[in-house]
Amino acid sequence: MLLVLGAGPVSAHTSLTGSDPADGASLDVAPSSITLDFNENIGARPQVAVTAPDGKPVKVTNIKAVNNQITADVADVGQRGTYALAFRVVSADGHPVSTTLTYEVTTGSAVEQVKAPKQQDFLHRHRSHLFWGILAAAVAIGLLLAPLRKRHDSDNA
Repeated sequence: MLLVLGAGPVSAHTSLTGSDPADGASLDVAPSSITLDFNENIGARPQVAVTAPDGKPVKVTNIKAVNNQITADVADVGQRGTYALAFRVVSADGHPVSTTLTYEVTTGSAVEQVKAPKQQDFLHRHRSHLFWGILAAAVAIGLLLAPLRKRHDSDNA
């Protein structure tokens, strides 16, 4: 008898499939709302933040996650320049996903543009996890080798 096993579904992280405004968009008027679309349903508590060209936070209200889409209302601060739209969601498999998009508004008062903060690389974001993981591995190896050392010491006595 031949038994054939098929591969199960592959679990991938949530990814952004579209946004309004789109990443890198140039708009004549600041948006009053934003929409983020994902490839799968997301958790119920998304985090959304918008930063104005002068580096100050923009008021974001009515953040809603329904199925695979987030919507939110965004206040108009009347500034011309590049805005940063950052979000953090939890995927169906429990992993957090975060990204920052940008869009430009071509009307409004001119302000000194502040650069968006540089995102940290993987090692900087997860250095404490790596530390605790390495420490746990060292303790586990020590506990596994301890009986061998006792056996070796008793053989020499």
